[in-house]
Amino acid sequence: MKSKGSQLLLLFGCIVLMAGVGFAGICPTTTYDNYLGSGFSCGITDQTYSNFQYSGTSNPPGFGLPAGSIAVTPITTAGNPGFQYTGGWFASTASGILEQTSVIQYTANSTSSITDLSLSIAGATWTGTGAVAVTETACLGAMLPSCSGGQEITLSVFDSSVGSKLFDSASFAGVKEVDIAEGIQVQAGVNGSATLSLLSNQFSEGPVPEPASLVLFGTGVLGLGAMLRRKFGR
Repeated sequence: MKSKGSQLLLLFGCIVLMAGVGFAGICPTTTYDNYLGSGFSCGITDQTYSNFQYSGTSNPPGFGLPAGSIAVTPITTAGNPGFQYTGGWFASTASGILEQTSVIQYTANSTSSITDLSLSIAGATWTGTGAVAVTETACLGAMLPSCSGGQEITLSVFDSSVGSKLFDSASFAGVKEVDIAEGIQVQAGVNGSATLSLLSNQFSEGPVPEPASLVLFGTGVLGLGAMLRRKFGR
């Protein structure tokens, strides 16, 4: 028969193990293909990201940028986390690669309220008829493509001979969930070139409340720790 001390240690171990259940690991700095595994999710501050998807195409076919060629760097700014994507999107009439497109999709959930989205690009260049454009479709409070029961908004950034807009944002009433689809398009046109190397997406939020589950867990661990110290005289 187990002693009371052994039972307490077992109970303490079970609580520690259960504390990790339901909490996503920290989002890694790696290439995007590592985010595409079935059931993969990760967290930045109080936000959790999941349902990662990707497609890359080109004209002519066969030159789409693969997910393994896109570096992902989590943005850990307090109250404004998100992702930075670095890749070599390229098109030019001289190379014969007239267009590259990518679609990055994922879902953001927050214990606080997400109240603002921002989209920005850097390393965008063009010559002649070349053009860079990124369009972000976001569903607030529901899931794409239908966004049933939610609100759909669009952010857009671009750089070409018709003008330049490298940053866009939108504010809205707070939601706990945002579903994202980012369409990246780099075109050469009839006689030109275009490149894009960096894309950033961030989710601003209001004050972050301390989750009740963490409060209860912390209280339980402290209580068990005190009991164990009294039991074993430490």
